[in-house]
Amino acid sequence: MVSVFSDVRAYFQSKADNAPPPPIATAVNLAAPAADHGDEVVSRKSPGLIEHAEGQSFVLHYRDSDGHLSVRAVSVWAIRHTDYGVPVLVAKCHLRKATRYFRVDRIEAVADFNGVIIEPTTKFLNDTFGVVWPPSDEALVQADEFQRRWSRLRGICRENGGILLAAVGLADGELIPDEVGAILDYVKTCCARMKFEFGENEENRLRLYVGRLRPTAELIDREIERLTQDDPNRVVATLSACAKVMEADGDIHPAEIKVLDQFSREMTGLPLQYP
Repeated sequence: MVSVFSDVRAYFQSKADNAPPPPIATAVNLAAPAADHGDEVVSRKSPGLIEHAEGQSFVLHYRDSDGHLSVRAVSVWAIRHTDYGVPVLVAKCHLRKATRYFRVDRIEAVADFNGVIIEPTTKFLNDTFGVVWPPSDEALVQADEFQRRWSRLRGICRENGGILLAAVGLADGELIPDEVGAILDYVKTCCARMKFEFGENEENRLRLYVGRLRPTAELIDREIERLTQDDPNRVVATLSACAKVMEADGDIHPAEIKVLDQFSREMTGLPLQYP
């Protein structure tokens, strides 16, 4: 599976390296201090802790304990806490090409890959990860309910092949709004089947979540293995949804067909049957 997604990874890596990726070049200039100073984080799970963030990808403007400002392209995989209770983003830093820890109280700004700042940072942390910082009793109560529903919504997306749908959309180098919309339509269908209703605000959060997915080859392989052991009807539904994502922009790219054919062979043993 690794070779199939080389174009996807190369596109994302070129953004992280500040090289001009096809078809859109980034305006973000990445920089890091000479040495990183990691924060101590607990390794055990804590009540209410967000364990997984599925590779949500941003540019962080971060000031470390020595006051050095860095600008990093990161994919956030998990949330931990320091021994003093400060949330920490556990992320792959694409500049360092290694895992790094970023305390939320030291994040000065967050931007998308074209350099647009996402403001305010406190709302971004809450909407994206359910992280309340700085904490307050009322905000924590609201965050608990939000996190319960948000975790469920993300779980439905993930359990029904959302990672694979995003990979198909990214196969030609970019996950465009029409493709994100096709993924949302499929998640809505899955939610309706499970009688899980969500409103406009949650839909907007889900749209941002899907648009920031950057699935790695390892994560894709795990999802294929999991789905292969699942109900065959879900496999068929996932492959059909992948085809709709491929068609969403009206321009079916050979790379998308190649990815979907690989999914079909891996999950059903049969080549892609597509007009």
